[in-house]
Amino acid sequence: MAYHYILFMLAVIAGIYLWPEEEVKVDAAGKTNTQQLELSLETMNKHSADRTVKTPSTYSVETVKTSSKVQLANSQGRELVVALEQFWRECQRLDDCALQLSNLKLQLSKSRYQLLLRYLDLNKDWQRIWVDTELNHLVSLSDKVAEFKQFAAMVWGDFANVIFADEFALYDFSLELGSLSDTSVEEFVDDYQALLAKWQRQEVLLVLESDHSKYEKGVSIIPITYSPDQVQEIKNQLAKRYLTDKDLSAIIAREQQVVQQNDKVDQYQTKLSALNESLRAQRQITNLSDSEWQTYTEKEISKFRKDYFRYQ
Repeated sequence: MAYHYILFMLAVIAGIYLWPEEEVKVDAAGKTNTQQLELSLETMNKHSADRTVKTPSTYSVETVKTSSKVQLANSQGRELVVALEQFWRECQRLDDCALQLSNLKLQLSKSRYQLLLRYLDLNKDWQRIWVDTELNHLVSLSDKVAEFKQFAAMVWGDFANVIFADEFALYDFSLELGSLSDTSVEEFVDDYQALLAKWQRQEVLLVLESDHSKYEKGVSIIPITYSPDQVQEIKNQLAKRYLTDKDLSAIIAREQQVVQQNDKVDQYQTKLSALNESLRAQRQITNLSDSEWQTYTEKEISKFRKDYFRYQ
């Protein structure tokens, strides 16, 4: 369906709207992941160009239900795109698009009616413009988001703000989160809380409904310039404001587990490096052929791995 490309990035919305500037990619569709904002398009399904109306049944005249009308008239972002897609899918199925458009023309604002009328063509234009568009030449996230918005406005005009309302909100929130990188340690938590308060109405979209998610997001944006002691102090302040004792205990246990796992990995790499060094020394004094030596080293490394993990 044509709306898949517009909504693709919302499927992985949790953790996709904070992007390190040096790793962010912006392509056409607003797609994001944990460290990468990708705005790319999937190929859209072709829509029928024939909207000729045959004599409709009584049922087909009433197919635009009240809820759909409300969405077409008042919604924005994902909800609006779903309503637009549903309208065209259903009216094409019933072959009565002209009649339904005529009916809605009296019920929608001029702007919303024009969006509904032009939606399929604008979608096709949106696909074409992004096929050969690449924003990776831009360095900063702010530049990439700005150029994405520019292209969106070029295709969709004033409709861009309602069609991409969810994406624009995610991008703008991410940019504001990035501004906290210049905040002092003493002001970080207060500034973070102020930012959350500003975006409170968008908590569902930003996946920040729960206090636990607010804590996790706050921890994820602590500036890398802070010292370990400062980082721990920020974590403690965030935990005090957003976590229960049970939540805090679970997080501490998880962090300890991660530390232990990292220690095991470091130990493994250290011992494996020592084994490889020993094998290189042995190679200098052995008379084995290359194939015999290869077999020997593979057996030694395999034995090392089995013994190591057996006793962990």
